[in-house]
Amino acid sequence: MLTRPKLPPIKFEALAKALLDRAETLVPNWLPGGLRRGHEWVCGSLRGGPGASCSVNLVNGKWADFAGEEEDKGGDLLSLYAAIHGLDQGKAAVEVARDLGLEDVAGVQRDAAHQPKAPPPPPEPKAKAPEREKEKWRTLMPVPADAPKPNFNHYHRRASDIMHTAEYRAGGQVLGYVVRFRTSDGGKDTLPHTWCVSESNGSFKWQWRQWDEPRPLFYPGGDHPGDRTVVVVEGEIKAEVLQALLEAGAPGVYCVVSWPGGSKAWDKALWSWLDGCTVLLWPDCDAKHEPLKKAEREACADDIQLVMAEKGKPLLPEDKQPGMKAMLGIGARLRDSHGCTVSLLPIPKPGNVVDGWDARDAIETDGWDFDKVLAFFGQAQPLPADAQAPEPKAAAGGGGDGGKKIDGPVGTDGADDDDGGDLVRCGNRDVPRWLSYYWDSEKGRWLTSRKLVITALERDPALNEVLGLNELSSNIEGRLDWPWMHGKAGPIKGSTDLMLGLYLSRTYGLPSIPRAALLEAIETVAHTRPFHPVREYLQGLHWDETTRLDKWLVHVIGESPQSLSPNVFEYLNQVGRYWLIAMVARVMEPGCKFDYCPVLEGPGGLGKSTLARALGSADFFSDAHFDLTRGKEGQEQVQGVWLYELAELANLGKAEVNLIKAFVSMMVDRYRPSYGRTVESFPRQCVMVGTTNEDTYLRDRTGNRRFWPIPVRFRIRLDWLQRFRDQLFAEAYQAYLSGASYSPTPDDEVRLYVPMQDSRVVETAVISELQHLFTRSPSDTGIGAEVNELTEFVTLAKVTHALGVDAGKSSAALETQIRAWFKQEGWVRDKKQINGVRAWGYARPRDWPKRDYTPDTPVPPPPNQPNPAALSAAGPSTNLEGDDAPF
Repeated sequence: MLTRPKLPPIKFEALAKALLDRAETLVPNWLPGGLRRGHEWVCGSLRGGPGASCSVNLVNGKWADFAGEEEDKGGDLLSLYAAIHGLDQGKAAVEVARDLGLEDVAGVQRDAAHQPKAPPPPPEPKAKAPEREKEKWRTLMPVPADAPKPNFNHYHRRASDIMHTAEYRAGGQVLGYVVRFRTSDGGKDTLPHTWCVSESNGSFKWQWRQWDEPRPLFYPGGDHPGDRTVVVVEGEIKAEVLQALLEAGAPGVYCVVSWPGGSKAWDKALWSWLDGCTVLLWPDCDAKHEPLKKAEREACADDIQLVMAEKGKPLLPEDKQPGMKAMLGIGARLRDSHGCTVSLLPIPKPGNVVDGWDARDAIETDGWDFDKVLAFFGQAQPLPADAQAPEPKAAAGGGGDGGKKIDGPVGTDGADDDDGGDLVRCGNRDVPRWLSYYWDSEKGRWLTSRKLVITALERDPALNEVLGLNELSSNIEGRLDWPWMHGKAGPIKGSTDLMLGLYLSRTYGLPSIPRAALLEAIETVAHTRPFHPVREYLQGLHWDETTRLDKWLVHVIGESPQSLSPNVFEYLNQVGRYWLIAMVARVMEPGCKFDYCPVLEGPGGLGKSTLARALGSADFFSDAHFDLTRGKEGQEQVQGVWLYELAELANLGKAEVNLIKAFVSMMVDRYRPSYGRTVESFPRQCVMVGTTNEDTYLRDRTGNRRFWPIPVRFRIRLDWLQRFRDQLFAEAYQAYLSGASYSPTPDDEVRLYVPMQDSRVVETAVISELQHLFTRSPSDTGIGAEVNELTEFVTLAKVTHALGVDAGKSSAALETQIRAWFKQEGWVRDKKQINGVRAWGYARPRDWPKRDYTPDTPVPPPPNQPNPAALSAAGPSTNLEGDDAPF
């Protein structure tokens, strides 16, 4: 009988490495129709085609396909080949090795039916797509009545950043809008929003696009001036403020007017709308300095020296200041071309008021009322005779020279074209069309700026999904790996901006970009893409509908209903439930009220701190020590943390415990971050948890409601907690969504929580003696006859005397302890007649002293039930580790 020789084992690892060396060629052939994004090949599915549901890393071979009902992924190209063809690893290895002639590499025998095939030729370079003409849009005025209402959605700005919206209207018809956005650095970005028609296909759309010239004027009142006196100011907001004041004082007399685009764009507006009007000009009072020369600028070592050098230059003449220069030009145009009677208001000289002082400042800051503004109008002077206006430019589409185009902010041209695939020749290099807008063909150079870097971060395929702002830590982070060596995801480093500049230079041939522009662009883009890692984690969980939230804590600390008294069992069930729901609420509603701190107490080595770390996860847990007496140190430490451990509470003094009580109660942390410019507010997103090896650690008899003691007597069941942590938070998240409470009711607090807290108070000799004084039998003579179990009312002096301290030598500390004890025990401070004199003292409450109650005294287990201590000593019990055992 013949036996076939045993085949050698397949060298899967060597074969996978050989495939990875050919990844640039193999993957596009296996998954046709996709495209490359940075170091990845993306396509629609494992069958290829356009889309982004399937991606393959061409550097390490890892891949994932999300197109099917279940996620499919692998760690090398061999598993990718197997998934594409529906083969197991062995058959896939044999087939791909023989197809590519890699039998020797894979240890696969050659077969006559499978001769090695020549490697497929590299794909022919795609023919350069013909440059498509960019779609042109033309603004329309007025906006048709049947046009949809604008939603002001902007791909770069958020709706929450809108500071002001000005509606341009005339003759009862809407002409468009100007929207002011707040930028990430606290500045402003003013963008026109106009109704446009496509010149290529005739479609209509709201676009973030400036009006074609000539542009409309802005009337806060919404109508042409008619016979009213016109007051011209620069800017829509100040126009609205001034119009409101004038209309309140003299209705129908004044019409405030402004124009879009700022001081340098005044000559693009439709000033013919003011033909024949009487006009008052109210310029902005600017205080700009003469610009530095190139040599002076280069001599400055840093930004501080640059600012100082600029401040040292003389102020520009008044007629050269931007606000005044614009108004003189407007006035000359209205006077010479439109038959207007023009006067100029006498604003302060440059430097006499804050730079940029205007009509809005006069009204809102300086408190000018209607009479003051009217008196100011009375000081108007005729426009200087030598005021000159430039020749009007030809309107858009006319034959005149429209001058050099001024580019607006990045992304505000109204187009949302996908121009990433088009290449444009700039200098000696082909670059994407989105980058070509920053090439100055006349001077043959790149116009490097913050706007260029912002565009690159938003449009470059390897960069456009990297940046984000972590709302838990308030840090800027890379959510994906950066496209350079060692550019790992995570918080940006000090070198990230430098590596970004190097990447742009090597990829697109850009010159060196100023570091300030790189940093500002990173910050700007990150703030448009906020994310919250814990919220994303919670929202991605799916609860299996098994209820664990009420009893998980009892199970994890090794207890059971039989080992605890009913009250303690109910108490621990509530604490476990409230603890997890509060953790969810704190990240879903930062700053929500939760001024409690669970405290895990028990001998060392049982896993108390490990329990806290497992709940918060290593990424969002901290136990770093901080000193609450050192300013903002504690507030900084809790940023970016979901669960914070306050370790060894028993080692803290009374003053430190009181500081912790106040710290736990904070809902918002307010401080100036390191290197920050202003004091900022950080709503609290973490929950505190304490740990201690002692069973008495509260050193004050008041304010202990914030601490929730959790006695730990047995080893923590960490395996169970780690296995079902996701389900616990999934259930807590659903409870939060349903509006579940995460704080005890007043009745429960008195019945369940106060006894647990009182038993953790550190007993002093004074407290012990006070209890004895008021429960002892009365004596015949001496102080014992006055202070005993029958005493109904007692003064502070009598109590100190009973303690053996003369009233004249009593200390404030002693008296504070006595008052705290009376308050804790329910004695009421009152004033009564004693020997003909009314004196303050304390009255005994009914039913005092209360019956002793030991909240954590365990109930002996019933017959034939295991003792928890025995279970702890013997290790985790298999029948208690199952998911359904305690639930």
